[in-house]
Parts: sequence; structure tokens; C-alpha cells
Amino acid sequence: MKPWQRIALGTALTAAVGSSLTVAGTAANAQPSTHHGAGRTAAVAPFHGNGESARVAANKRVVRAFVQDVLNNHHGDHAARYLTSDIQWHGGSVGTVPGRDNVAGLMSSVTTSIPDIHAAEQDIFGQGDKVVVRLVVTGTQKGPLLGIPASGRPVRWDAVDVYQLRNGKISNEWAAEDFTAFLNDTGTYKAPWIQ
Repeated sequence: MKPWQRIALGTALTAAVGSSLTVAGTAANAQPSTHHGAGRTAAVAPFHGNGESARVAANKRVVRAFVQDVLNNHHGDHAARYLTSDIQWHGGSVGTVPGRDNVAGLMSSVTTSIPDIHAAEQDIFGQGDKVVVRLVVTGTQKGPLLGIPASGRPVRWDAVDVYQLRNGKISNEWAAEDFTAFLNDTGTYKAPWIQ
């Protein structure tokens, strides 16, 4: 390695390590900061006492409010308040539902079909613009849902949903619901592994 290459490598490593230490130190001290390095500005979000950024905390509040208001308080008609106009609801094998009105309609059909629905939060965490929540959902299926006629039976399923937020509203939801449990509880289908 030529002397000028060693100097360039040393300079690059010093800049990288110094940048990492500045960002890590700022996060550890929970102080907002702006770091200027390599001609770019990187803002570090202020942190709450639990080490989470203000943006993540705000996004978690939106998701919790959505689950509480729309599902637990049975206000499917309030769903649109929490959604961007171009939201996409991704339901795996159920398909993708595009647009605020369509997703709000889906939420209304869920709360109408299972009028005593309750989504109990088990875990919630976030990073950047995404929030992940693990729920146990219970209720009684009193109306048709997803082509399944009303069964009058209690239902229970696990869910892990990933929400992406933009400007304080939900812009994407990836819903990983245990539909096999739902089908079993409604008497529609019993998988061979269910006892």
C-alpha cells in the first residue's frame, strides 16, 4: 500500500468511526443533534426516557388508538380517520385491499360481523415509520365475514400486524392473521393438525 493510500484509508476510517461515535453518543445521552459529515446532514431524533424516538412513540400511539377505537370500541366507521387516502391493506391469501374507503369498509365489516371483537395487545414495537403489534383477537361471529356465513360461535386468533405510517396516518398494513384458527372456530374448516 502506498503512503497516500494509507493516509486516505486512515482518514476514511477516522471519519466513519467519528461519525458513528457522534451518533451513538447522541443517542446514549438522549440529546437531539445534527451531525455534519461527508457533506451531508443527518438528524438524530430526540429520544424518550425509554430510548425510543419521538416519531416511533407517536406512531405507536396512532396504532394503539386505531386498534382501540376501531376494533375494541367497535367503531368500524371511524377507521378512515386513521388512514391515508392511498392506504394498502395486505392480507396475504385474503388479498390486498387498496384505498381508504375500501379498507374502512373492511374494518366496518369486521366490527359488524364480530360485534364484540376485542384485540388484546401482547407486544408492540416500532422502528422508523413502522409499528409491529402482536394481538390476540376474540369475539363472536354473528354476521358473514370473508364469505363465511354467521356461525354464532366464539372465535379466537393470533395476529401480528405491521403498520407503516406517513404523516401520522396508516399508509400500509400487513395483516398476518391466523385464519386457520378462525376457520376452525367458525366450523368452516378443521386443519388435520388441530386437536
